[in-house]
Amino acid sequence: MNASNEMSRMTSGRPAAPADPRQGGVIAAVMLIAIGVLLLIAQVFQLGWLSLLVTPLLGVAFIVWSIAARTPGLMIPGGILAGLGAGILLMTQPFISEAQNDLLPAAVLMLSFAVGWLLIVVLTPLAGGRLELWPLIPGAVFAVLGALFWMGEPGMRILQVVGTAWPLILIIVGAGILISILRRNHR
Repeated sequence: MNASNEMSRMTSGRPAAPADPRQGGVIAAVMLIAIGVLLLIAQVFQLGWLSLLVTPLLGVAFIVWSIAARTPGLMIPGGILAGLGAGILLMTQPFISEAQNDLLPAAVLMLSFAVGWLLIVVLTPLAGGRLELWPLIPGAVFAVLGALFWMGEPGMRILQVVGTAWPLILIIVGAGILISILRRNHR
């Protein structure tokens, strides 16, 4: 059993289907060729906007590769790149870049990035992995930031208050952890 199958078996809790080791290489080669062709077309025909598709297409390629090769770990860059790429595409649209709220492009980027983290949670089981919930943490952070940016000035005031209170929150959490450890050691 190769290392990737062993890792997949350990993380999913069930035996991984034996994969053809050449399959991952073929998928990677096709991805590189497709992206190279896309970039070459963008250069030859001077289609600068076409280069905006590279990031989301890379994300989709990693997602497809993850599912086809039954390699759940590839879903992480897939979700991140797909969400980030979608955000880049959306924030360059005229209705967003010319909006009254100067923070709207940043809000769209953050919210799209949050969706990318959610994709990791939803799609990892399709790649043979177990349901992972940890990507919901960064996804929630980016969703909250996106929502605050979307709110404009009121959201910025909230961020300012949170930014000021942040050190106090760290002190309280750290003290709570320390008290818990001391209580456990005292027993």
